Amino acid sequence: MLRDRWLFGRKTGTFTLQWHLTNACPFHCAHCYDRSQREIPSLNEANRILSDFIHFCRRSRVQPHLSLSGGDPLLYPHFHELYRAVAAAGIPTSILGNPISRAAIEGLLQIQAPTYYQVSLEGLQEQNDAIRGPGHFEKVMEFLANARSAGMETHVMLTLTRANAAQVIPLGNLLRGLTARFTFNRLTQVGNGRLLQPADPASFAALLGEYFTARRENPILGFKDNLFNIVRHQHGRSLLPGCTGFGCGAAFNFVALLPDGEVHACRKYPSPIGHISRSSFYEIYHSSTARSHRRGPTACAGCPVKKSCGGCPAVSHGQGLVPLRDRDPYCFIHGPPMTASPGEYAHA
Repeated sequence: MLRDRWLFGRKTGTFTLQWHLTNACPFHCAHCYDRSQREIPSLNEANRILSDFIHFCRRSRVQPHLSLSGGDPLLYPHFHELYRAVAAAGIPTSILGNPISRAAIEGLLQIQAPTYYQVSLEGLQEQNDAIRGPGHFEKVMEFLANARSAGMETHVMLTLTRANAAQVIPLGNLLRGLTARFTFNRLTQVGNGRLLQPADPASFAALLGEYFTARRENPILGFKDNLFNIVRHQHGRSLLPGCTGFGCGAAFNFVALLPDGEVHACRKYPSPIGHISRSSFYEIYHSSTARSHRRGPTACAGCPVKKSCGGCPAVSHGQGLVPLRDRDPYCFIHGPPMTASPGEYAHA
């Protein structure tokens, strides 16, 4: 059981490694934050990393969870061999990738059903295809239908920008019955994302209230952004688990491993805490650098929702702030909105 001495009472029995196996991807999304060429691990190195991760979890008395990502993780040349090793170890695994064929879905299911397979949409068809390329929307919809009929659970993620904020709830309604969960994260202005406009802060705060109301009719709408908890707190409701289950769980119950072995507290902005070729996961986790990320922004000290929030350091970084010092620029804990009656949030 991992405990966080900086946030009294925060403890986790599960640890997630988001493993970016490759940066290779057939798409060229307008908001992609890293298309750099990075060396990928050999199969022997990948198996060594997997073994070290299992050892870390056993030593820390936590249940392991893998989130295989990229780029497109299925473009990692040893993906299926590694996936078989993961299945043999009995590790629950989610996949964050691109839409795949019915045959590829069945191939994964023959090895091990992922806890979920997550794809991305960036709004309704025209808006999505402007970001991810022509035909992408139809490919995702076909994939979701095939996965549902094959018995594989799917999730859909949206990156929130100024251009698609008004399409979040309509897209969630369109996806009802096609996927198990729909969520959004705010744009991180890193890499190509620097060229896009982030959501307007006032409009974003209003969206949170509208989203809670929409959730009463649409159960697939999930709550990932930590700032939802400000609204819950304002109305005296219990707090939601937030981004990783503990608000911002960067370097607490979650780390990201890049293809070349760099370990980051969070994949969405530069937050290196070690390198797996030079240190074990246990050594990296207990390093002073990792501890500083667990502490979170100093500006959040004393905040009543910190244990389930902490804002989004990646968003802060993208807007020129210091992630471990400054408050999330969208935070409204000290001001509006109180945009709906408490009853609006009773079933969220």
